[in-house]
Amino acid sequence: MLTARERKAFTLIELLVVIAIIAVLVGLLVPAVQKVREAANRMQCANNLKQIGLAFHNFESSNQYLPQGPYDGDPSLPGMIYNEPVGAYESGTTCCNAAHPNGWSHWFKILPFIEQDNVYKLANFSLPPIHSGRPANYNGEDDVARCLIKTFYCPSRRSPTGYGTALLGRCDYAGSAGFYQGEMHEGLGDIPAPPLGMSPRRNERTPENFGDAGGRGGYLTAGHTGIKRRITDAIDGSSNSILCAEKALPPSRRGADGGDNERWNNAGWDECVVRFHFPPMSDTDPKMPVLGPTGGNVWRRYFGSAHSSGINAVKGDGSVAHINFAVSPLAFMYACIINDGVPSSLDN
Repeated sequence: MLTARERKAFTLIELLVVIAIIAVLVGLLVPAVQKVREAANRMQCANNLKQIGLAFHNFESSNQYLPQGPYDGDPSLPGMIYNEPVGAYESGTTCCNAAHPNGWSHWFKILPFIEQDNVYKLANFSLPPIHSGRPANYNGEDDVARCLIKTFYCPSRRSPTGYGTALLGRCDYAGSAGFYQGEMHEGLGDIPAPPLGMSPRRNERTPENFGDAGGRGGYLTAGHTGIKRRITDAIDGSSNSILCAEKALPPSRRGADGGDNERWNNAGWDECVVRFHFPPMSDTDPKMPVLGPTGGNVWRRYFGSAHSSGINAVKGDGSVAHINFAVSPLAFMYACIINDGVPSSLDN
């Protein structure tokens, strides 16, 4: 009879079998764990948008209108008029930041309604607008931007992250400004309007694309227009109209892309915080351009996400929907426009 000291060790074949079994188990478990993690992230993302939707509603209850979108420069100056052929403002201001906290983004304006009043108070409303050579932290814009608001980040894409030497925050969501007259991308040359667009193409800083063109508007409008939207302005029905949703952003362009290179609180009327009616795309969709033809930025005007199946969006009634990437482009366009008189169902 063999003693414990004399008992044989495992043979090479037995070890290989054990290793193979472990490898199979890992191969089965890792995807399952990833699916569970993504499901949790998607749920957290939907909860973020639920909070954002409630904040918009509470803002409206307090002010009798929804938070207005951002503007560029100072609307008291004639330079807010964009000269399309020249590709610049006529005078006085430059793209893409407001000269005063009154023109900061809708994300900044809802801070008191998501328990971030302390961040809101970092802004200095008492200083007058500065029209050129604005210091980096004029009116406290960098102090606010360095506050990374967890509610504004989708966990499937990234944790709260600051960029650049000043570690300025971004956001993963954008307000819906309705129909865009022009192409889906800026930075790829003068590409004609896509099938659901309209010619002639216009810059996002022209009146046609300020979120209130007749019968083609969104819940979000450029702040300098003075338009004060209400939830009930959605004649198509608030449950059929998109208020805010996730924005498209390739993984390699986080913090640098044309739609992710500005502070979350003061980006101006810009794709960093505003998107339009074009069909949503996955962050990893091979059809999505990453860089321009000369390696420059691309400004994306459409919604998108890091989720595998679609985007999360909060509607005007405060409900959150998961919209498949395969959604009908026409149905999605109608859902982004609140006053075209065409109700659209996004139920998957």
